[in-house]
Amino acid sequence: MADNVDPERVRGGEMTDAEIDAFLREQGTGVLALADGGRAYAVPISFGYEAGRAVFAYWQFGADSEKIAYSEATERACLAVYETNTQFDWQSVLAFGPLEELTPKEWTDVGELMDDNAWSPDLSDVGKRRLSIVGYEMDIESVTGLQARRPE
Repeated sequence: MADNVDPERVRGGEMTDAEIDAFLREQGTGVLALADGGRAYAVPISFGYEAGRAVFAYWQFGADSEKIAYSEATERACLAVYETNTQFDWQSVLAFGPLEELTPKEWTDVGELMDDNAWSPDLSDVGKRRLSIVGYEMDIESVTGLQARRPE
């Protein structure tokens, strides 16, 4: 933190479970952190959410996918979701849990959940590349949240 910033003015407080749940329902993007042994991989990602789980769509542009390889190797992933309006008005949530690939039937069933708050990129310029979608679910085992909601 810069020397000229008073830590008392920017310090956050813990979010309640209800605040965390509402925040994750309102958001649609975050960063999914994965690991394979001592190697880390972070993916900007859109997600669908309902209490206790998050679902993700991996856009795959060919046979090899680092996201899938890291997802399979990761024992416990971390989804980081945050919103920063000012240094005095922000929220940050970390959700932790294992990932599991969804079957085509399960993927069809969670489509509505993705529609609620996730977004999909416009891939119209992708052209003739091989494109497929793979669905994953995070069973959220633990979650933490901090926020500062102070007027400037």
